[in-house]
Amino acid sequence: MGRLPVDEVARLSVRVPRGRQGIWQTIRALAGGGGGAFTLPEVMARSAERSKETVRTYLRCLEAGGIVVREGLAVDGGAMRYRLVADPGPEAPRLRRDGSPAALCLGTEQMWRVLRMASPGLDARELSVTASTEEHPVALGAAAAYLRALHHAGYLAVVEAGRPGHKPGTGKRTVYRLTRCTGPLAPQIQRIRAVWDPNLSCHMGEGVVEGGHD
Repeated sequence: MGRLPVDEVARLSVRVPRGRQGIWQTIRALAGGGGGAFTLPEVMARSAERSKETVRTYLRCLEAGGIVVREGLAVDGGAMRYRLVADPGPEAPRLRRDGSPAALCLGTEQMWRVLRMASPGLDARELSVTASTEEHPVALGAAAAYLRALHHAGYLAVVEAGRPGHKPGTGKRTVYRLTRCTGPLAPQIQRIRAVWDPNLSCHMGEGVVEGGHD
């Protein structure tokens, strides 16, 4: 693995998000793309994450997933040293404690990939079907919520407004088209009900508006 581009390392010192994305960006910068070792205190010092337990937990997930390995204690007998041995890219690996991929995050990535390719536009049911795989199906409700959140955050335009039907199953779902593609990383709906864009390292929109016929 080669070293990180200079502009990416510089961006880390300007604005690093908290949480796993910020931890991951810091690890990649400290490891130089995979060649160097790092410690938990070094990650804490460089990232915006202030919770030591959050960093420790994520390191355990990365270790279980085979992305980092332990090298033993530092020369001075201090903190444990880790080495990055697998770099899947700029987006933070979304792993469970056992190192397995988080299915919900995989679904979001699949939906974003479909939206980037669907130039004519699609509705929630079409997104659900197209983004689903045998291993990671995307529920209709999840697709509708993601479309609604992205539209509210300014990523999607309404091609055709939805309308309720007189009988169940006779209505029309809203058709959306992607109008703002910021990059390959999937914008995430966070717990605060806002959209986090890892491509821009900022929140988009003011939160999710519930309701609507999706």
